[in-house]
Amino acid sequence: MQRSEDGRYLYRYVDLSGKKKTIYAVTLVELRGKEKKIERDLQDGIDTSRGDMTLNQLFKIYMDIKTDLRESTWCNYMAVWNNALTESMLGNMKISQIKQLHIRSFYSELAKKGLSANTIKMYHNLIYPALELAVNSDIIRKNPAKDCRKGVGGTKKQRIALTASEQENLLDFMTHNNRYAVYYPLVIFALSTALRVGELTGLRWSDVDLKGNVVHIRQQLIYKNLGDGCRFHIQDLKTEAGRRDIPLTAAAKKSLIRQKEIYLLLGKAARQQEIEGVSDFVFTNTLGKPYATNAINFALNNIVQAYNKLESEQAIKERREPELLPHISAHILRHTACTRLAESGLEPKVLQSIMGHANVSITLDVYTHPDFTQIQKKMEDVQKNTMIG
Repeated sequence: MQRSEDGRYLYRYVDLSGKKKTIYAVTLVELRGKEKKIERDLQDGIDTSRGDMTLNQLFKIYMDIKTDLRESTWCNYMAVWNNALTESMLGNMKISQIKQLHIRSFYSELAKKGLSANTIKMYHNLIYPALELAVNSDIIRKNPAKDCRKGVGGTKKQRIALTASEQENLLDFMTHNNRYAVYYPLVIFALSTALRVGELTGLRWSDVDLKGNVVHIRQQLIYKNLGDGCRFHIQDLKTEAGRRDIPLTAAAKKSLIRQKEIYLLLGKAARQQEIEGVSDFVFTNTLGKPYATNAINFALNNIVQAYNKLESEQAIKERREPELLPHISAHILRHTACTRLAESGLEPKVLQSIMGHANVSITLDVYTHPDFTQIQKKMEDVQKNTMIG
């Protein structure tokens, strides 16, 4: 049918919800193309009327039905989405109009802003399943996010473990520095057990068996806003693989004994603050409160700065190049611990168990970084054993 007032062509139909719809086109050829698509959608049960919802609205529905998420994970996903998508053009587009081009352009813009490849992957892991829900619900025919990450860059952030020499310098400095010696047991324990920072801060004395030389990893501590303001929360471990027992080395055991001595010296045992009914945390500050991740990272940053200043001054006096420490975080301590264990020849499956990884590839591909000195030593061993030359 052609409208007399403007000459446009129109086509009327009833959608799957029973509502009367009208589409328009400038030419008859264009209209026939639209008709064919509508008839195909109706025949295949695609409910195009619901395709008018935006990607933001779809994501809200997707999150509402994700009942298997922990509260902290749910909050993290929402924060990630709100950070880049809520006010974006893509987030406010109707899902029926979203093409692969739009999503690839969004990822490309993130890469241009300097976001890492892992961060872009995180956004993809939210967008793709939300649109897949629309596909499975017969709202859109195919998922426009499919294969959109291919060819999209993003900076690759590599976490670097401390070398054996850097680790030795760090520990020696802390041992002889009155200001930072209080953190020495925590750092030694982290380097001896390779715990995640939440597992480290959430460790309780009831999890420690000094007689049996074992520590039981059963929960983690987080400091986040879960709708009640920023505060500490005790949570279950992320995966079943995270629930593990780690043997205590002599150094780890000694660090725990030293930590108990610090309690007595500072009188922290009587002043420990309770977190969700628990008050026997191993590592706490001078107020008897568990450490938040940023507090540990702040302390490590101060230690590195103090060491580098002293080392630079000493190097000038001795007319040599300074052996400076790189940036160190609680997570880098975990990387370093894993690397030292791998360098010692620990079997991959044993290392996987200690790290609490569900997949051994994560242990080998992400967390082990042998330094050049170790590689050189291995090559020398190969030379000796194979009698080359």
